[in-house]
Amino acid sequence: MKKGFVVLAILMFAVVVIAGQGPEVIDLSKSFNVPKTTKKAVKFPHWLHQSKNECTECHLTADGGKDLKSAKTGKKLAAGVVKGTANKVHKEFCWPCHKAKKVPKGKSCNKCHK
Repeated sequence: MKKGFVVLAILMFAVVVIAGQGPEVIDLSKSFNVPKTTKKAVKFPHWLHQSKNECTECHLTADGGKDLKSAKTGKKLAAGVVKGTANKVHKEFCWPCHKAKKVPKGKSCNKCHK
């Protein structure tokens, strides 16, 4: 009986953890409302970033969600118009984190736009 309870508890914990992980991949052109991209749209590997980072490194809360945090200010990222490289997503979200985490070719266009 005890073994059955332990197994059930572990399964319930796994379901809760998996359910809270968010999507596996996110199409950022849709998330930031960029209908026509100049480069290939970023297919953000959320699962990979999740495996290496805490939710609050990118999101305002530990629950995740759509509200992202500016790496520069720590406040809600107000992306504005996302066009070219001179936008807040690159400058306040992706690049500062890639630089801090020493991601190889972290600011190379082809690193994310593939």
